[in-house]
Amino acid sequence: MMASAWSAAAWGSAFGLLNGGLSRLALQKAMDKPDRVFYGVFAAGFFWRLIFLAGAVWFLRDKKYIIILSFTGALVFTQFIFEIIPLKNKNGIKDHT
Repeated sequence: MMASAWSAAAWGSAFGLLNGGLSRLALQKAMDKPDRVFYGVFAAGFFWRLIFLAGAVWFLRDKKYIIILSFTGALVFTQFIFEIIPLKNKNGIKDHT
């Protein structure tokens, strides 16, 4: 499955797309809800991504370090791409501050 660093990076990117996309979708659905709901969804998404990362590293614990680093680097980077694009609602960019 993950015989090389390149395949590990590809799998990390694929899982990053899945996790980042689901997190962004959940945040978009919570965008017009009260702040308490929005921040609850934000915190749950953060902890889900953290638990997924820890679980993936635990699953890969018997692999070489370069495979673990390639997988986690691609996973974190791909998830980060979804986080740097501002969320928009019907009226434009919403600021939750």
